[in-house]
Amino acid sequence: MTVRPKYLLALLCAVLIHIPSQAQEINGNDLGRTLEALHADLRKDYDKRVAANKMFDQQYRSQRREMVATIKKCNELSLLLYSQKQDFTFDLTYALQSVTKEYETYTSHRLPYDRIVDRLDWDLERYARLLETLRRIPPEIAVLKLIPDSLAYRNQQIDSLEEARMASFFAGRSAREIARLKRAFQERMRADTTHAFMLSDQEALHRDSCMYYAAELLKMGAANKDRIIRDSTHYQRAYLRLKESYDYAQDHYKQLQNRIFVQGQTAYPKIVGAFGRYWNRAVSEFRDKYDFGRFRETDSADRSFNSARRGPALFRFFLLQLVGLLGCILIAGLLFKLAVCFIKPVGRAVQKEQHLSIIFLLGILLDGIFLAVHDRTGTYLDSAANLVGMYLWLAGAVIAALLIRLKPNHIKGAFRMYLPLMVTAIVVIGLRIVFMPNSMMNIIFPPLLLVFFVWQLVSCLLHGGRVPGVDRLFGWITLIVFGSALGVSVAGYIFFALMIMMWWFFQMAIIHTLATLSHLLDQVREKYLPKRIEEYKRRITYVHADEKDKMLFGVTWVYDLLKDVVLPVAALLSVPMCIKYSLNVFDFTDLYETIFTHPFVNLANAEGVTALRLSFRSIVVGICMFFVFKYLDKAVYAIYQSARYSAYLRKTGHRIVRKNEINFSLAKSIISTLVWFVYIVIMVVMLRIPTASLTIIAGGLSAGIGIALKDVLNNFIYGIQLMSGRLRVGDWIECDGIRGKVTNIGYQCTQVETVENTVMSFLNETLFSKNFTNLTLNNSYEFVKIVVGVSYGTEVEKVREVLVEALQVLRTKDVYGREIVDPKKGIYVVFNGFGDSSVDIAVKQYVLVSERIGYVDRAREVIYDALGKAGISIPFPQRDIHIVSEE
Repeated sequence: MTVRPKYLLALLCAVLIHIPSQAQEINGNDLGRTLEALHADLRKDYDKRVAANKMFDQQYRSQRREMVATIKKCNELSLLLYSQKQDFTFDLTYALQSVTKEYETYTSHRLPYDRIVDRLDWDLERYARLLETLRRIPPEIAVLKLIPDSLAYRNQQIDSLEEARMASFFAGRSAREIARLKRAFQERMRADTTHAFMLSDQEALHRDSCMYYAAELLKMGAANKDRIIRDSTHYQRAYLRLKESYDYAQDHYKQLQNRIFVQGQTAYPKIVGAFGRYWNRAVSEFRDKYDFGRFRETDSADRSFNSARRGPALFRFFLLQLVGLLGCILIAGLLFKLAVCFIKPVGRAVQKEQHLSIIFLLGILLDGIFLAVHDRTGTYLDSAANLVGMYLWLAGAVIAALLIRLKPNHIKGAFRMYLPLMVTAIVVIGLRIVFMPNSMMNIIFPPLLLVFFVWQLVSCLLHGGRVPGVDRLFGWITLIVFGSALGVSVAGYIFFALMIMMWWFFQMAIIHTLATLSHLLDQVREKYLPKRIEEYKRRITYVHADEKDKMLFGVTWVYDLLKDVVLPVAALLSVPMCIKYSLNVFDFTDLYETIFTHPFVNLANAEGVTALRLSFRSIVVGICMFFVFKYLDKAVYAIYQSARYSAYLRKTGHRIVRKNEINFSLAKSIISTLVWFVYIVIMVVMLRIPTASLTIIAGGLSAGIGIALKDVLNNFIYGIQLMSGRLRVGDWIECDGIRGKVTNIGYQCTQVETVENTVMSFLNETLFSKNFTNLTLNNSYEFVKIVVGVSYGTEVEKVREVLVEALQVLRTKDVYGREIVDPKKGIYVVFNGFGDSSVDIAVKQYVLVSERIGYVDRAREVIYDALGKAGISIPFPQRDIHIVSEE
């Protein structure tokens, strides 16, 4: 049924007439509905705030406990820091590091009190203004008793005007008359719906509820603000105390680092010259620090770092750990020997040369388990246990790497070569655990290093020939490290020598881990990749076998990523990581930041703008990015190559692509240029080199470079023109009488593999200045003419038939399936001319350029044999000699 337009028009008019009356009704009830909605919202906010206040109370109590603990910790650290003697370097570095860590932890976890207070102030002002607005809605409430005056909001201008009006209104009237006038005023306002307004009873009820909830929210916010301000005051005091200790620690860190790495301690020749005096002092400090009599008298509940029981407790802890390690090794050896004797699969799987390494590895793992499950109390004991656990992990990593990577007959010798380093590491860690005094360190450490140096030298001489070359090299490098540390310690830089030894121990563990990963990766490649590579090659049917070997990225990309990127990057990053951990052993973490992250080159121009910012971190990151972009260059080119082949096959319909049919040279150069350009841009940004400076430098040097490098630039431009299509890798060219196949087109020269299997390089400018011939750019076929002489009197037609039939055996196909002899033109024999001793017959054909040499050699042999079998002679050169006698 259709609706007539006049009915639609009438309906539209009715709607338009009805809308104003509805709008008036809605507008008339806007305030009431707003109060009702506000009532609901404030009630929800109130319920949420009550629930949140319960959580806030719990958090407040927790924060109070944390604050008390922080203040107590601050006092303890202050006592710890200010009580350390200058000559007790290990104790002092521990105290300095503890203060630094606590300060950094405190500042990173400190609550943002300012932002919290600002947010509460915003809410308090909002609720106060809301209450004032609700109070002034008629009928106005004279006095707001829900909140104290300190939280109320007042508009002084409105209040003054209102007071003046009410004073004039109430002047000279009695209280009864004033009450009557107020009631009459309110009734008149309720009756007048066009100008003034007055809340109804229901709306007034909503207004009262809104005021109640707003007042409660205002009071709860004010109470929370007061508590937060009080806490922030206490926290600020703790922060200032901790900041004072932190500043003191930083100053003394610099002094300590200067004494360790610049000034040094007492040189060993000086100690030897007055050995008695230095020895007595060392023994006295040793006895004071490790007095077990005082240890027994000290209350067992006292476990602070400054207590008298610290030295003996640490000494006993280290001895127990050392005895425990030896015990675990003995237990592991006993269990392993029993397993080898009574469990035949174990005995067959493990060779005798591996027994010692396996026993040590099992003992280390067993001791590590006992150390992990053992419950300790006391911060310094936890630190000592962490050092022992770290040593067990590193030693286990080295031994496990030897077992995985080396053959059984090499393991025993390699283990004995690395044993001096592992023993030295536990000695160094032991000296750090017990906080050995400087005076004793200066006396005992250089002789210990001398013993370990001799031990390492003997190990290298005795066992170096029984291990692979890499491990033999590491053994001798370890000997060099021992010698360097020994020289440094004799010169008086004892703690520097300690760090050198710890760094090399860390580095050796990482090196062995990465070497093991590389070894496992190679095994995976040998075991799994050949089969996948063969399957992948079978799927690539459109190129020759030689080209397939260059298109394996699709199957080897994971291996290449791990081998060419992950392992080199991990090896580079291991150097700063090992430096950091070795410094952390001696509580010199901040020194790592100074060495690695702070720039040692920070050049600026006259305006103060940084021109070059160079640090060890930027160098390491730059080298790591080099490996990443090198892999990226390879990956992008492989993807492009695959896509280009697919597009070419779809476009031409061919099923095979010859080497020089697609020009990849220009694309490869563009991809490499773009990838390395991005790398250079990133390096410029990272080193903070201003681009304006580069522009000025480039502009200043452009003229000089243009003149000095004229030939280089010419070759570069000509190389781009060659890559654009005039020459392709795989083309056969002839230049200056030299024939060969193009193997590479660079920006300066083009490499050609000649027919003599030698490689020649032609400057790109040379190829342009001389008329080189591209033999394969057109159709890959080259005209070949072979001339042979036959005796005079021989029938030419017979020779033609014999040769054409005989040469048919040479009409085969190359590796790409192409006819070696052009099938359109074939082989034809013609009369070439009259020779001195023979009739010259020419065999003409068009042959693939790449097959020309081999074809000509085989064709000559076939021609010779065919003419011989047909009885056609090839005459020798003949000369008539006339002898003239003179009388």
